[in-house]
Amino acid sequence: MRNALLFCVAGLIGVLAIVLVTWNTAPPEAFRFWYWLVAIPALCIVSAALGYWVPNHAWRWGVAPLFGQWLWEVFASGSQIGAGNLGPFAHVIVFAMYALTAIPCVIAAEAAAYFGRKPALSF
Repeated sequence: MRNALLFCVAGLIGVLAIVLVTWNTAPPEAFRFWYWLVAIPALCIVSAALGYWVPNHAWRWGVAPLFGQWLWEVFASGSQIGAGNLGPFAHVIVFAMYALTAIPCVIAAEAAAYFGRKPALSF
């Protein structure tokens, strides 16, 4: 139950990050700048903190914020994603974009989990 709640919280933090960046930037260039230089490092820090706190299956803490962002993108502008000749294939492209963006967060969570694991007692 605790892990599911933390997963939802991490997803909501991801949604909060993309909403704040979207509302504070107008041109697409500014969005990319703030997203990659502010939001992604902040999400990596959140993922690392969760990975340190709950080190079992730490990869999920890197995926959760970007999964939340993908869900937000689908529900907030879902009617615009699949428009045109691509149809539903565009949703797959957006999902792949967020999956690739999750790689730095997964690495941060796994690195923090490595240091968060308790060492085995040896006599």
